[in-house]
Amino acid sequence: MRIIILGGDGYLGWPTAMHFAARNHDVAVVDNYLRRRLARETCSEPLLATADLPVRCAMVAALMDRKIECRMFDCSERDPLAAMIRDFAPDTIVHYAEQPSAPYSMMGYDQGFLTVRNNLLTTLNLAETVKRYAPDCHIIKLGTMGEYGTPNIEIEEGWIDIAHKGRSDRFLFPRQGGSLYHTSKIFGVM
Repeated sequence: MRIIILGGDGYLGWPTAMHFAARNHDVAVVDNYLRRRLARETCSEPLLATADLPVRCAMVAALMDRKIECRMFDCSERDPLAAMIRDFAPDTIVHYAEQPSAPYSMMGYDQGFLTVRNNLLTTLNLAETVKRYAPDCHIIKLGTMGEYGTPNIEIEEGWIDIAHKGRSDRFLFPRQGGSLYHTSKIFGVM
């Protein structure tokens, strides 16, 4: 298969890319180093330095004799993502390209704006460009769904039956975000 990993520099994205490459799939990774930038800005960098994505792709090519294509751009910008999907013609896209921190989203307006912009526009651009350029492509959106917020009750997950004021219905739960990050994840569900 031909597989694109959005957020390929991340702690989930990179192992996923190596897993598929080791099984002889054609793999491309996309990242813009947002997670790295935010880690520097908040003094929360990892204890061990991580090689840049092109360097890691070169290491995989040397060790496994498999190429992982590497593209550096912001998936919240539609045109580069559309070009990537059109040119690579993926069978599957794994979507990890979201700002991964609820506390960061609540630090201030700029952090909340970045979170909402990145998480929502990336998912919107992905859905639209797959529809247009690769309609048979499967999208796998993983990571936390983020809807939980911080309720003081046990959280039901999945379909829930509700009876309220004489009416009843069945719907997906939970849908209450406790931060801008969680809210962006709610709206980003496809």
